[in-house]
Amino acid sequence: MPTSFYDVVVLGTHLEPLVCAALLARRGLRVLVLGQGVLSPSYKLGEIEVERHGLTIAGNQSPLVQSVFDELAIKQDIRQHMPERGRPFQLLLSDHRIDLYDDDDQWLAELAREVPEVQRQATDITRTLGEVREELDAVVGRGLTWPPETFIERQQFSLAATVQRFDHQGQGWASWNQLPTQHPLRTAFEECLPHLSGLLSGQHSDASRARLHDHLLRDVTQLSGGWTWFQQALFSRIRSWGSDVRPRDRAERIRPEGRRGHIIRLARSDEEIGCAQIVHGTPIGELTQLVSERASLASLFERVGEPYSRAYRCSVHLLVVRRGVPEALEPLGLICASTGNNNKAFLLRSRVVDEDQVLFTLSRLVEDHLIDTGSSPLRFVRKDALDALRSVVPFLEEHLLWIDSPHDGLPPTPWRGDTELPCSDPWSRGPYTMPAVYEYPTRRALGVCALPTRIPLRGIFLCNDQVAPGLGFEGAFLAATSAARIIGSFYRRQDWLRRSPWARRTV
Repeated sequence: MPTSFYDVVVLGTHLEPLVCAALLARRGLRVLVLGQGVLSPSYKLGEIEVERHGLTIAGNQSPLVQSVFDELAIKQDIRQHMPERGRPFQLLLSDHRIDLYDDDDQWLAELAREVPEVQRQATDITRTLGEVREELDAVVGRGLTWPPETFIERQQFSLAATVQRFDHQGQGWASWNQLPTQHPLRTAFEECLPHLSGLLSGQHSDASRARLHDHLLRDVTQLSGGWTWFQQALFSRIRSWGSDVRPRDRAERIRPEGRRGHIIRLARSDEEIGCAQIVHGTPIGELTQLVSERASLASLFERVGEPYSRAYRCSVHLLVVRRGVPEALEPLGLICASTGNNNKAFLLRSRVVDEDQVLFTLSRLVEDHLIDTGSSPLRFVRKDALDALRSVVPFLEEHLLWIDSPHDGLPPTPWRGDTELPCSDPWSRGPYTMPAVYEYPTRRALGVCALPTRIPLRGIFLCNDQVAPGLGFEGAFLAATSAARIIGSFYRRQDWLRRSPWARRTV
């Protein structure tokens, strides 16, 4: 027998399921969030708080993102954790250092300084990206379901998509293709795509590529507290609206109970919880281990194709003495020392720890065939990260204090002496902790979406990074709002009855 009952149980504490849970709780539903084995976003190395993967915000000014922040009453908190305005995103290339400004005059002056030979073409591309932004804002801000599945959803999406220049598959105007193939500016923009989204560069449609390139020019930033602060902020919002969050609990089995809903059995305590709807927020491969009706998921894969991993995200952290960091180095940028190999491109983040130390985080993609998630350590990752950082930080060895990666299977390494660096989470390290980047056989809705929100299992909905991987941060809000809209539609009639005059009468 279930010990408690919830309207919705959300599995996973990634960005997509947490935003969906917060929206549902805000709209009056009783929600339970289970951690589902998701690792803590940060750990302590000595006295330094280190995030496994930073949160890169691309598209904060999107009308959809801003409307969600307004509904969750979190916009002011987000603004306080934003860095000072005017900090550009940097492209750190082998022969160029290009700052990406949101102001057109500054951006064109930067092009005239670094790549004057393509200034005319880049000016035309920048103007067209601004027009594309307005067109896609009109589609994203309409409150549609992504991807559309029912007849009415497809009709609404088709009517909204007529205002822009791309077809239903997202093909049309190709951003930066006017430049030569091997031009460093075009290469750098392409190599930023995997770090801002859940797709590799070659998997993007023209629409998602143009959208991300516009975000890259005008709206890429990070929070001062990182994903750790943002996750805790969403936890507090969910709890404040009468719902519950259990980040340490995990569902072991989902048992359907006909039209009455589902019963979820927890792994640690064997407790059974009843619910009407389930939102699955981890990769769909983990859902097959929770349900017994695997044939239904097989029919889904026959229709849209089964995703398979192509690469993994790996991060390397380096603590450096602050006086050795160049003043011109911005907190966020892309290091691209080798042209034409996006797996060698590192996304660079820096955070001032105190007045004497700066923590660098370099993230890269590691191809699937180079990884043995069982035991073998990735000994080449730290070497590649050191080589990349040396290209932008001179005399790095003289100022480096320690280097560590939670994903390569090696212990933290002090650069000076043999001082031991205690780790607060030593059992959650190794190649198996790297998140995967998938390839999808089919993509819909302007090439942005891959897997559908509705699946053949009754009362279970997908809300993870596989639903709208083409837009990264903005795609997470597309997936979350779509799932919340579908689930909320089941309760509209009940809400009307609760608000009606009959609900206020007593017998």
